[in-house]
Amino acid sequence: MDRRRIRSRTTPRRTRRSRIRGRRLPVHHHRRGGRRGPCDLAAAARTRPAGAARGPDRGRPRSRPRSRRAGPLPRLRGEEPSNEGSQAVNTPRTLAGAVENTAAAAPGRPALLYHGTTFSYHDLHAESCRAAKALLGLGVRRGDRVGVLLGNQPEWVVICLGAAQIGAVLVPLNTWYQSREIEWTLRHCGVTVLVSGSRFLKREFDRLLTDLIPELAAGEPGELRSTRLPRLRAVAMTGDPAPGAFSWPGFLSVGASVTDADLEKAAGSVTADDDMFVIYTSGSTADPKGVRLTHGGLLGNGAEVARRRWIDAEDRIWLGAPLFYGLGAANALPVALAAGAGLVLQDYFDPGVAIRTIRSTSATTYYGTGNMTRAILDHPTFSPGKVATLEKGTAGISRHYKSMTLTELGVRLATPAYGLTETYGHITGGLPDDPLDVKLDTDGAPLPGVEVQIVDPVTRRPLPPGERGLILLQGRVTPGYFDNPDETAKALRPDGFFDTGDLGHLDSAGRLVFHSRIKEVLKSNGVTISPAEIEQLLVSHPDVTDACVVGVPHPDRGELIVAFVTAKTPLKETTLRDYVRERAASFKVPHHVLVRDKDDLPRLASGKIAKLRLAEMAIAELTG
Repeated sequence: MDRRRIRSRTTPRRTRRSRIRGRRLPVHHHRRGGRRGPCDLAAAARTRPAGAARGPDRGRPRSRPRSRRAGPLPRLRGEEPSNEGSQAVNTPRTLAGAVENTAAAAPGRPALLYHGTTFSYHDLHAESCRAAKALLGLGVRRGDRVGVLLGNQPEWVVICLGAAQIGAVLVPLNTWYQSREIEWTLRHCGVTVLVSGSRFLKREFDRLLTDLIPELAAGEPGELRSTRLPRLRAVAMTGDPAPGAFSWPGFLSVGASVTDADLEKAAGSVTADDDMFVIYTSGSTADPKGVRLTHGGLLGNGAEVARRRWIDAEDRIWLGAPLFYGLGAANALPVALAAGAGLVLQDYFDPGVAIRTIRSTSATTYYGTGNMTRAILDHPTFSPGKVATLEKGTAGISRHYKSMTLTELGVRLATPAYGLTETYGHITGGLPDDPLDVKLDTDGAPLPGVEVQIVDPVTRRPLPPGERGLILLQGRVTPGYFDNPDETAKALRPDGFFDTGDLGHLDSAGRLVFHSRIKEVLKSNGVTISPAEIEQLLVSHPDVTDACVVGVPHPDRGELIVAFVTAKTPLKETTLRDYVRERAASFKVPHHVLVRDKDDLPRLASGKIAKLRLAEMAIAELTG
């Protein structure tokens, strides 16, 4: 694969009057031109290093790269044509269309930066077309689900855009999932093709999938017939594939017989209202809920977040969170692609690697969680100068995390925001030049196209500014949960507002201030966790008679997971923590398990355990 040393020069800016409090926001001019070069992600091991890192002075002119010409790129049919200058472009309605436009207008612009290698927008579009053809060759059609079980690597983005081109729905799987959780997710959404790594960290996915799908090794790649997963037809793997699975190059070769016309026909049927993602997230129910996110919502919200945060094509966005989370797939990725910016990837978060990666790529935009910020600041190699190129990005939502990002890490133009996976990530946001006290005290104003309403949680009466109530959202919100009409009906009100289950208020300037959650969910280390799921796992232990999980506030982790358990026989805390660890992702393992007599658990008049009182007991015991 040809890896060009890609450099860029700052483009001029002009400003326009924003609809938000009269602030002036930048309008960015994207350059055109540049040359194209071939791309083959399968040959990543043979790549040359990325170009010289940009320093803090981004206004200095830089020479354009030289690269070999490639043949014309496939064009996705159905986008609305428009004209800008002398070169015709399309107004995209999908993220795949946005990538195509950037690849045509500025093919050498950096799209992905990974392990010292730069993938241009031409590279990314060309490779995603190959992935789209491979999926078509395997019989995947519009509306079918494609699973991805990978770390933050280029193939994740390629299969995402390949599926998007033909209207297939990407289902990101959590790399911390155990076999039970992977099976449940694949079966619930009916995944037809799964792209996985053979190994990731300490996980051996080749062995896990072979055990989960014994029929895999019995047949040829692409001819899978599984009893437990009847919709699954093919598995492809990066690295050394398991028997019966495609290698990544082998998977791409399946599309060799699919023509550009076939791809254009499939792409032409995709609409902005079609689902692009189903992202599973924990909630108040025991089983995760599959959040449906559409092409139009992802593109539109990504563009608005980029404008609010002053992110443009000159930026390089460092992503510390996994792509399978809402902050990755529903926020950082759409923001980068909608703005034509570069996305800086590292396989998984490690604070030392993060510091080196930010420095070597001259990343300008920070997309990390509060616990990641703390880990970076506490790392022995950290110094402010090593991350001095970071200018903007997400500051988080809690005052503690925001202060760390803005002052200690020094990302002074970072902005606070509020959002959920169901709202395409951030749905409010501050302005980069807001005063520090405003950033610390509020979570920003609604993005254009979004309405925030605060109502009384009981009467649903609208409340005036300053009064705390239930946060309702309208605009870019999920159309519903996959194959879950009951939960969809609970969340989406007849008047079109989405019930967040969160408490907050609006200030006199229309900025949202988040207070707390009403729903029974926990958030630890930036991960949303269902107490009910952990409770069910604990109760499945043969000696456990009852379990109740609560959260205890923690300054760096957000909340600690604390489980109260009653048992038939004496049990050790380590025994129960190991029991959960063997059956669930590591982030679901309780930090503390307190074994109690059943009479020691406080109860309501209904007989249910009083969780608020239990949380108070946990705080007293752990801090006393």
